[in-house]
Amino acid sequence: MRHRTTNEAGKWRHAQRGQAMIEYLLLVGVVAIVLFTPSSLTNNIAPADFLARAVRSFFRGYSFLVSVF
Repeated sequence: MRHRTTNEAGKWRHAQRGQAMIEYLLLVGVVAIVLFTPSSLTNNIAPADFLARAVRSFFRGYSFLVSVF
């Protein structure tokens, strides 16, 4: 594992191996918690379920319109 090194300008450069993976996992975890936790903004329905219902409703209207024309 590398430690602090300097470049020609004398600024410190840190070895950041593996940091992106930790940031990615943290972000995915937070998004998963937010999507599957019921909220009062969505009438105590999980936002993922609310989104699925909205897409289903839109697709019903879209498929009806396509079948008419």
